[in-house]
Amino acid sequence: MRPGVPDELLLVCSSYESRSVTIAECLAKDYRATKGVVYVNKEFLESGVAPAMNENLDKLKKLLAPHCDELVVAQGSWLQPNVQLNSLKHELLTNGAGSKNRCITVDITTFNREALLVAIALLRDDIRNSRIRTLYVKPQGMGPWLSRGFRYMRNVMGFSGVQDPSRPTVLVVLSGFEPERTNKIIEMHEPARVLLGIGDPPTDEKFRQRNLDAQKLVRARQHTNEFVFPANDTEACSKALEKLVGPLIEHNNVVLAPMSTKLSTLATYLFAERHPEVQITYCVPGEYNISDYSHGSEQIFVGELPPKLKVG
Repeated sequence: MRPGVPDELLLVCSSYESRSVTIAECLAKDYRATKGVVYVNKEFLESGVAPAMNENLDKLKKLLAPHCDELVVAQGSWLQPNVQLNSLKHELLTNGAGSKNRCITVDITTFNREALLVAIALLRDDIRNSRIRTLYVKPQGMGPWLSRGFRYMRNVMGFSGVQDPSRPTVLVVLSGFEPERTNKIIEMHEPARVLLGIGDPPTDEKFRQRNLDAQKLVRARQHTNEFVFPANDTEACSKALEKLVGPLIEHNNVVLAPMSTKLSTLATYLFAERHPEVQITYCVPGEYNISDYSHGSEQIFVGELPPKLKVG
């Protein structure tokens, strides 16, 4: 991030999506990182499960090796949160990667939302004064379905919040294209009130109607109050949450469910960082659309997380 000065850490995620290699393909010839970490979910590496995953992982290693002094693969799990946490913790907070005043770049594109939240929390907690640049690749299009089914719901590790049984619960959903998961989260939490958000502006206008259609399916089954949030801007989304949800914290249990873009998922992280009493919930799907989740790469969003503020 500084001319002529290498990043201390480059963190990317290998996926069955082709756009998981886009950032690596676009790196400047003179880009350098002291350490590169490629995170993968081990379930997708199993033989025959997701052939594109192994292809993309091999491609990432070849593309990143010339740019990194050290390159490692961190095998996590989208089904086992303890494996996910320990894998990230081992590679992100060892060998000097967790030192002070570092420059870090994270390709947030194909992390599952839970792993992304955990990774950012580890980095922000250990390296308060470091600069974290985020990169997100918008796809040209999304598949007819992204996930389906339901395994279980859990709090994201490190974001259990404070739940007072004497207070009503407000569930704040940043909705996306997966109404089935959204409905399941609402059913499981049984909140007194649901705030259902839609990304406006979206990362692309062509996604707007699909999001509206998904939200209609949720509203057909649930009583909700609607709001809008900028799905294309992490800092703006964080400020929108502060304005809307911040005043509710004093008298309610607040649960956040990020179901929209990764940019808005980072916004829920920033909000929860400022308000540790807030809980972030995650619905683990039955399966992902491995063969047709997304296609193409159309635009790269570049951002930088604001400095971490001391709470209390």
